[in-house]
Amino acid sequence: MSHLFNHYSTARRPVLLAEHSPARPGELEIQARLYNGEFGSVWTTSQGVRVEVVHFGDWNREAGPDFRNALLKFGDNAPARADLELDWDVRDWERHGHARNPAYEQVGVHFFIEGSAERFFTRTPGHRDVPQVRLEIEQPAAPVRPCSAPLDEREAAVLVEAAAEFRLRRKIDVLERARRLHGLEGAAFHAIAAALGYKNNHIPFLLAAQKVGLKAAAGSTGEALLFGMAGFLQPRSFDSADEPTRCYLKPLWDEWWRVRDAFRGAILSPGMWHFSNIRPPNHPHRRMGALAVVARRFREVAHTLRSGSGKDFQVLLKSLTHEFWTSHWNLSAAPLSKPVALIGPDRVRDVSINAFYPSLGFDAARKALQAMRGPSPSGRVEASLRWLVGTAGSRLSESAWHQQGLLQLYADFGFGSAREAFERISPPLGLEILPRDARPRGACGEE
Repeated sequence: MSHLFNHYSTARRPVLLAEHSPARPGELEIQARLYNGEFGSVWTTSQGVRVEVVHFGDWNREAGPDFRNALLKFGDNAPARADLELDWDVRDWERHGHARNPAYEQVGVHFFIEGSAERFFTRTPGHRDVPQVRLEIEQPAAPVRPCSAPLDEREAAVLVEAAAEFRLRRKIDVLERARRLHGLEGAAFHAIAAALGYKNNHIPFLLAAQKVGLKAAAGSTGEALLFGMAGFLQPRSFDSADEPTRCYLKPLWDEWWRVRDAFRGAILSPGMWHFSNIRPPNHPHRRMGALAVVARRFREVAHTLRSGSGKDFQVLLKSLTHEFWTSHWNLSAAPLSKPVALIGPDRVRDVSINAFYPSLGFDAARKALQAMRGPSPSGRVEASLRWLVGTAGSRLSESAWHQQGLLQLYADFGFGSAREAFERISPPLGLEILPRDARPRGACGEE
């Protein structure tokens, strides 16, 4: 790891997620991120024993532990099958009645986020002590009033470069863990799904892809399973639809009704989806249609992944079409006057940045991102630029590499003092800092 990465890791502000935090994610989101390798695959239990999840097994759709038949490796022992349970609070094991429920007898690891002041033991109905693993989940920096002196572009570039490197290395680590857990194709399918969900819906898209699975999604009933699992196949949608939409939905309904009961406990709730403040091309209905096409053509997608050709990957995504979704925004809108690209240029770039280039390794990915023009700057990118240099019109947002750094800074520093952020990173690197009396003052009179 470079000096930039190490010092940025130390300087960033996120802390472990606190109990009762307003940013507290739901357990289903934590399950999705855990399943995808975001929190690692090797931990030390509360008892000091090394445990590795070799495979998460089956995501349970019914009552009982969250994951069935996972493959676990404790210390130097041979891998063995066991179930996994995730609770927000370690005491939820007792509160939810797991200690008295025979369905939890085979749990091999109890994951939790919040501990208790007193030592709490996880015990099965048979009085077996279950190893515990506490997950460390970061909370983004709390936003504060952007009242700090801007940096010059040379100084700002140091922060952006450090943040971009940190962000890419994190993406590579997560993707590598996902590949070990789910294989190259499974990990790539999950990553593409999350990227299609964009910032507002990446978790529900990830969940839909994980719960359906690539093999089923690529099959003849894959589109019905994805839309059904997402909760998009509702009677009111069919009843109020126009004739072209009914013709599209009918075969999906026919397939989904045959299997719906088997998936009942896994269907995503409407509250997980965000439909407001989303540009029409990014509507979740349309993006789910795109994911279904990606799944059907995943052999071609996998070929581009193995070839390492970012150009071929992007050309393939741009070429994808759908008989219904290239002419509709969502299941209730009227048809468009002319066809529109199923996955537009900005979204193709975004999917490439998040799902393709991290698979190439750090040096190749950095080179590609530095050479790639970034998507149209988002509100977060522009806000980061104003915080750093006082204006959104900066060349620091032109490349995909710089935009990744700006997004990371947005998440990590909460727009406190850009000067303080620079000073926290630059001294260990031996970078020149302007004399105090030469630094510009911010709008609030602060240095």
